[in-house]
Amino acid sequence: MATIVDVVVEIKKTLITLGPLVAVILVVLGGITYGLAQVQPSEKRGQWQSLAVGMIIGGIIVAAVVGAAELIATNSANLLK
Repeated sequence: MATIVDVVVEIKKTLITLGPLVAVILVVLGGITYGLAQVQPSEKRGQWQSLAVGMIIGGIIVAAVVGAAELIATNSANLLK
């Protein structure tokens, strides 16, 4: 049976492996969407720009969590001991 610390370590490994890829994909797709939004009619432009900014900010947040994954896992493991 896995302990909570083992689960946190596995989540950290998954984040470190997949996180950077997801962050880059979100930022690139957000940029492409933002660029395509510029050619849309004004009624739709705001919707597409909101979606694009959301993807870019999501990519930045994912990158920040991945960057702090080691610190988060260490602090979590110390709290649960």
